[in-house]
Amino acid sequence: MIAIDRRSLVGALAFGVAAAAAPARAAPLSGVAVILIHGKAGGQGPLQPLAAALRREGAAVSLPRMSWTGGYRTYDQTLGEVASAVNAARSRGARKIVLAGHSLGANVSLGYAAAQGGVDGVVAMAPGHRPDFISTTTGDSLDQARKMVAAGEGSRRAKFMDFNQGRTFPVTTTADAYLSFFDPSGPAANAARASGVRTPVLWVIGSADRPAMSDRAPYSTGTRIEVAANHQQTPVVAVNQIVDWIGKL
Repeated sequence: MIAIDRRSLVGALAFGVAAAAAPARAAPLSGVAVILIHGKAGGQGPLQPLAAALRREGAAVSLPRMSWTGGYRTYDQTLGEVASAVNAARSRGARKIVLAGHSLGANVSLGYAAAQGGVDGVVAMAPGHRPDFISTTTGDSLDQARKMVAAGEGSRRAKFMDFNQGRTFPVTTTADAYLSFFDPSGPAANAARASGVRTPVLWVIGSADRPAMSDRAPYSTGTRIEVAANHQQTPVVAVNQIVDWIGKL
């Protein structure tokens, strides 16, 4: 027969009861909703490691498919798509909402924060789409769109030139939509400069992302970090820094 130490048994039982009664450690990002907004080409692959890391920390993550992958709507209509994701997060009880955008998604995240507010932070990863930088490439299309708008044909669809990561290609959209995204004095240009943004911003710049490194947008609205990455890999390489920053909001 095996002897049982009654005091050890009582102690073990007491420890078991206490462990069962102890509350589970709360997930660090419980109650935080993060909306990840992809770039111009529509690829969400670079955002997946970040999405997985955020979910491990308890955040509610959504990755809306933005309409610009099939042709631009107006900038205001695009902000409406972000508003739908924000409202959905609020309806699910989010106590904090963060917009985290990659490339063009960063521009739209900043534009939403400036125009609508109501978010607790913006992460601008490899910020892209600077209408003032690419106007030498899109100049003819800008002239065409302006003439159409002046003639009362702003809602008519036509072919215009787009630019992304050194590549020029045609895009079909309305003149109104094209101007809202490509006019150097339009809303997308203002968003790229973080005009009117009052919420905390984390700028994440890849050291091998030449356009972002040479950008002279005012980063005084928040914190800038650099990671050893190119444009596409910036969200992947910066996962830990982004999760840490969101956790401190």
